[in-house]
Amino acid sequence: MGFLTDAEKDALSIRRMIFHVVGKDLEEPTLLPEIAPPQEPAFFVGRVRSALSGNLFAFREGSAVEAALRGIAGGGDFTAGTQALARDFHTRHRTGTSNGAFLVFELDVGAEVPIYALVKYDHDEVVRYLLGAAQPRLERLQEAFVKKPEAMQKIALVRLAPGGGGHVMVRDRSKRTHISEYFEGFLNARRVNEPGDLSGKFVEAVKAAYKKHKDELSADMQAGGVNRLYDVLRQGGRHYDPENREPLLAALFGALPENAPIRGTIERELRDRGLAEESFEIDPERVQKPRKRVLETQEGVMVLFDEAHRPTETDMPDGRKRIEILTVGILRDDVDTEDRSRRR
Repeated sequence: MGFLTDAEKDALSIRRMIFHVVGKDLEEPTLLPEIAPPQEPAFFVGRVRSALSGNLFAFREGSAVEAALRGIAGGGDFTAGTQALARDFHTRHRTGTSNGAFLVFELDVGAEVPIYALVKYDHDEVVRYLLGAAQPRLERLQEAFVKKPEAMQKIALVRLAPGGGGHVMVRDRSKRTHISEYFEGFLNARRVNEPGDLSGKFVEAVKAAYKKHKDELSADMQAGGVNRLYDVLRQGGRHYDPENREPLLAALFGALPENAPIRGTIERELRDRGLAEESFEIDPERVQKPRKRVLETQEGVMVLFDEAHRPTETDMPDGRKRIEILTVGILRDDVDTEDRSRRR
């Protein structure tokens, strides 16, 4: 299940908003009052919607962010609470970082308890043009909110749990597969899913999708698809990014049509395992390839073996293959009573 349900995503709206200016060029953050009522809600809801995937964290005990947001949710001063958060963020954010705005949104998702969004938006230089005079006039703006995804450097969506704690969905563009050290310290949160566990769950998800749609894939994938999945994921340097999953899917399954049914199955399998919105490096050490392999011929002959005892294959002039097994003795020669139809 995702951080927000489909119904909550549809209901998403801004109740309250505020921003403060932070960055390396400021000795102290510029603290501003609440923007009431919220201005340009469609623009900012669109920015939040564009970031509804990320890595799941949980607050550690004593998190100042949790305490501040819980105070606001309980009727505390919205402006004072967010200013305290901005001061803390600014203190951690000083070295080697861009100037920008630290925004806090209280979001309505159709539930009793609101969701909070904490966003670091980098300042971006833009040039706008003004028409109507004798000639167009150009004007440079250095403090502007723009639509491009790169400008929204960090976003944390917070769902407070009743009584204490809560979950945080984090997207950090400086470290997509995890979170930057200072942002993790600011939130005082730990990752819910260990990266190694994510790798193992990912293998199970793509294997399940492969087995369901094996007959729809290319001949090469039908013949050795599971082996290919393991070989690709054990290479190292692979990562899963829900915003850009195509390179990994192509490496695993080959080119897939946009309407390929396996795409929907992969999405469901990942979602069922809590992976669909996570970004993570694939850990080859957690992708353990099974020792046993199976070789099956068109005549229905099946051979189960490990790599140390692989049968010898020889290409024949007529296109057939000769398969030879060298053994010190036969242990079993009996009628096969196992139902193998569900494996194929």
